[in-house]
Amino acid sequence: MKLIVTTILSLTLLGLPGCKTVTSSTAPQTLAPGYSNAADEAMGETLVGARNFYVTIQADVVSGKYTPSAAEKTVLNNFALALNSAELIYKAYHTGSATSAQAQAAVDAVTVQQSTIQATVTGGK
Repeated sequence: MKLIVTTILSLTLLGLPGCKTVTSSTAPQTLAPGYSNAADEAMGETLVGARNFYVTIQADVVSGKYTPSAAEKTVLNNFALALNSAELIYKAYHTGSATSAQAQAAVDAVTVQQSTIQATVTGGK
């Protein structure tokens, strides 16, 4: 019995052999300036990407590289409406007059509309 107690005490005092303290070699990711948390940053980046996507399509239409059909115009207009609305709700979220859930729902709607564009305009390619 003394041997067991002595062994347990020895292992406790010396540390358990074979157990290694794990430390992270990467620093925690910091947020870009202006964002309050990771979800906020993800929403903001999604909206910026969606806006850039839409501006590229607009430029292609203006330059004559792309002429949308009537159905494609409807899809593009729906995307623009969702994007404009989401940007307003996202800004309201930053001023405290909209919740994170409202902003996320609006951003999700933009993502759905963008997927619709990609399936419709590019033929799903």
